[in-house]
Amino acid sequence: MSKYTKGVLITLLGGVCWGLSGTCSQYLCSVQGMDTRWVTALRLLGAGVVLLLLAAVQQREQLQKLLRDKRAVLYCVVFGVCGLLFTQFTYITSITKSNSGTATVLQYLSVVIVLFVECITMRRLPVRCEWLAMGSCLFGTFLVATHGSVTSLYISRDGLIWGFISAVAAAAYIIIPQRLMRKWGSILPVGMGMLSGGIACVLLMRIWTIPVSFSAQSIVMTIFVVLIGTALAFTAFLQGTAIVGPARGNMLGCVEPLTATLTTALFMHTAFAGMDLIGFAFILATVFILAKKA
Repeated sequence: MSKYTKGVLITLLGGVCWGLSGTCSQYLCSVQGMDTRWVTALRLLGAGVVLLLLAAVQQREQLQKLLRDKRAVLYCVVFGVCGLLFTQFTYITSITKSNSGTATVLQYLSVVIVLFVECITMRRLPVRCEWLAMGSCLFGTFLVATHGSVTSLYISRDGLIWGFISAVAAAAYIIIPQRLMRKWGSILPVGMGMLSGGIACVLLMRIWTIPVSFSAQSIVMTIFVVLIGTALAFTAFLQGTAIVGPARGNMLGCVEPLTATLTTALFMHTAFAGMDLIGFAFILATVFILAKKA
């Protein structure tokens, strides 16, 4: 097996694990009745600890250097709270207001938001393929939200609003750590960010005051979300993308919403109409259009 083929398979593994984590989060909140704040805190804390333990084994010297750099640690905390915590909480809330498949696809609006921010910061207008990507994304969102009607919403208003907020959060998650990752790579900043975001979630949302009961199923599902759906998904996707390149990595990442949609339909018995699937296709087409430019 060639190195490129391995990269493709590892990237797909990361995307599939991410998609499964969305469906598992929906199960924890809608079936097991777990509060979204508990799911967010456990996911961030657990994955943060796992990634930092991995870094302590594989990148001990880099980890020690990072901990001695006060500015870098501060940036990691900002990234953890304003990027990771914001992203995880809004995404899981979006799932509870709609479903895993729809929430995951709506989060892909972040691609257009990042593009818009890039055009503003670089003081330029979008080129032709970027206009096409934005139009495709907005039209797909219109179909998902209204099923083609200009007078009514098909998706719940809360689901649509939280989907947009989740997309903004995901864009912040992409933009904030750019300098950190150029200097320190990805595992260290994200591990530090997840740990600090999880601690902030516990303190800011006072989750110890929120009643929660754990069943055998919810414990197993939570462990799966932390280890497979967050830690493994992230490391696999990044390792695979490093081999195949960011453009192809983004395209392969589309397996995430496809996995979330399929598993939501199969295991959560969520029905998707034809207009939903057409809208999903238009939104995901954005990634392929922008990948051609890259």
